[in-house]
Amino acid sequence: MANQDFGLAGALKIRPAAEGDATHLHTFCFPEKTSTQVTEELKADLESEGQTHRLVAESSGYPIGQITVTKDSGDPEVAQVGNLAVSGPFRQLGVADHLMAAAEVAAAENGAKILEIELTATETNVIQRYKDWGFVEKPLVILQKMLDAEEQEEEVVEETVEDENPVTESGGEQQELLNA
Repeated sequence: MANQDFGLAGALKIRPAAEGDATHLHTFCFPEKTSTQVTEELKADLESEGQTHRLVAESSGYPIGQITVTKDSGDPEVAQVGNLAVSGPFRQLGVADHLMAAAEVAAAENGAKILEIELTATETNVIQRYKDWGFVEKPLVILQKMLDAEEQEEEVVEETVEDENPVTESGGEQQELLNA
């Protein structure tokens, strides 16, 4: 079922989060977390000196959804959006759409020209929702190396077979890095 805005905008208020929102955010948006976790995360956002803006969707005096916008420390024109959560009964009423629109305004007011979110490739429904909001995928490769010494020793023992395809000395920047 597609999101539908059933006139909720009149009863919905998007505002900056306040410390007193923690209990209701825990109840309505983050029941899987402890109350202490929600309170500490909210407090950290509120004390971030403008680095993170947490916006709350309020209906009938209760926070029923939230989103965060965080300035990119490396690029003042980029902001990260995240922690979008809407209470179950309100998910098909367009609350997330209103939160995203408010996040875009907050990011722009703070100098951002680009809004980004990082998701895992398996979150296909979430990825599609962000695409519906105008986000586009950009090519990104994440490489990972385990630094646990015991695991590395086990892996080295298992990988003692020589590579049958030796690296040639032609082709591209990555090849130059490998031969350096």
